[in-house]
Amino acid sequence: MRRLVDLPRYVVASAFSFVFIIAATAALHELVGLSETLAPAVALVLAFAINFALLRLWVFPGQEAPLGRQLLETAITSAIFRALEYGVFLGFHLGLGINYLVATGASVCLSALGKYFVYREIVFSRSRSAGDPPLAPGPSR
Repeated sequence: MRRLVDLPRYVVASAFSFVFIIAATAALHELVGLSETLAPAVALVLAFAINFALLRLWVFPGQEAPLGRQLLETAITSAIFRALEYGVFLGFHLGLGINYLVATGASVCLSALGKYFVYREIVFSRSRSAGDPPLAPGPSR
């Protein structure tokens, strides 16, 4: 259960991010004129900065790891998950004909739980000291 202590804050931050991504996707398509396939990609990029700040400062507070290292790790994690989300979006929207906003929301929701554990256990892990690389092996016995 200890691993889930940050989950309520993560859920709130994820919900905020979800609403932001949907609103930004709609605004970029409906107001700015980006295509239905480009608008969610741009919205996902914009959400990155907001997500990082929320994760580091509020969801997983008390971080001692260097900002730059966590930013890089978050960027790598985010890029992998965002690519997966965009692939799912394309499959839903272009492959299955699902509305672009519904497809965007579904793709973002599907990755949220996996991201929580990657962020909690690796990127923003409080058990890692400031100098340890990610997934560093423990002392040998």
